[in-house]
Amino acid sequence: MHEIIFKGGLGNQLFCLFQAYKILIKYKAKVFINLSNYSFSKRGDRKFIINNLYPPLYEEFQVSSKTFAKIIFITSRVLEKCFVLQSDERLPGDKSFSINYFPNRYLHSGYFQKIYNSDLDKEALELIIKKFSPYISKKKNRNLAIHIRRGDYLSKDHNIHGIINERFLINESKKQMLKTEFKGITIFSDSPELIDLRKFRKLHRDICIDPGGSAIEVFKRMANHKGLVASNSTFSFWAGILGGINNFSIPYYWMKNVKSSLIGLEDIYRYKCEL
Repeated sequence: MHEIIFKGGLGNQLFCLFQAYKILIKYKAKVFINLSNYSFSKRGDRKFIINNLYPPLYEEFQVSSKTFAKIIFITSRVLEKCFVLQSDERLPGDKSFSINYFPNRYLHSGYFQKIYNSDLDKEALELIIKKFSPYISKKKNRNLAIHIRRGDYLSKDHNIHGIINERFLINESKKQMLKTEFKGITIFSDSPELIDLRKFRKLHRDICIDPGGSAIEVFKRMANHKGLVASNSTFSFWAGILGGINNFSIPYYWMKNVKSSLIGLEDIYRYKCEL
């Protein structure tokens, strides 16, 4: 029995699910998902929603019983805080670990799962793309999508992430538009009121801001664009991957002074930026 603690928003949940598929493939064992983090979290914008994106989730993975799951979760938090050291191979704050805490029982914690070029990681990635495709794929929007992440990144508590200046997003969009013809541009942002469209109208005359709504619907719309310039966000990172977007690029830096190479998938093009 392997139990995985899920954390974070939709993008982070997809990293956790990627880990679950790796374990399922490698060990062919029962894989449980621990959702206790969402019971303790005070963040209303961080709910477990991946099951709404992929309805068969609970047919493939069993949710840990609430009482025992909470005990395991609290224990994992103590271990993480007191005994697990930060690794240079992981993004800051991601103190992941795997322990065998009882005969044939394993606990896994850590919501960024670096995607290596190994056969196991490739197989797990191909599997999650294949499984999610029927629930995501729609007729492709011929626009270029640009993701401008602001929201909680603007707060002092999250300043470790850094903000990508719009000029870097514009420069990368210009490059994409020289290589491929797009019908227009769609800007996705959690802070649309901060977007100055005049800066982007030089790129294309047809430009709009996505209307927003539920995270699931926004994710699906983003994933079905012809091109995507992602921000330093797991949300747009996974939209590009699960959407099978060919014209897809992510920033060279993921956090301040931290390269996006720490999340793997070196074949994805990285554009120059500063945070």
